[in-house]
Amino acid sequence: MKEITIIGNLGQNAVVRQTSDGRSIMTFSVAVNQSNNQPLWFNCISNYREKLFPYLVKGTNICVIGDLSVDVFNGKIDLSVNCDKTELCGTKKDEPQVATGMEVEPATEDPL
Repeated sequence: MKEITIIGNLGQNAVVRQTSDGRSIMTFSVAVNQSNNQPLWFNCISNYREKLFPYLVKGTNICVIGDLSVDVFNGKIDLSVNCDKTELCGTKKDEPQVATGMEVEPATEDPL
């Protein structure tokens, strides 16, 4: 297991997906700034947390701890984190933001 802690900003609103066995999961992407000002992107998968989900909107600062997996897809490196812990660090403007609607999509495969 390769555990990683990342702190960055959400690249888009979180999405809730249903797995084939009926569980709900959240997916979201996190951009982490590097010293060269180029973001490093992580695709994150987490168990659905009803109270946290409305705050996972684009630009929100977040801390994620979980298992890192690295794959190559179409010649590009894909960094994914299976989240054990997800915490809000603040928002883009340090004021509360709440998603207005809940986007739910069926998952095509079981990522957890």
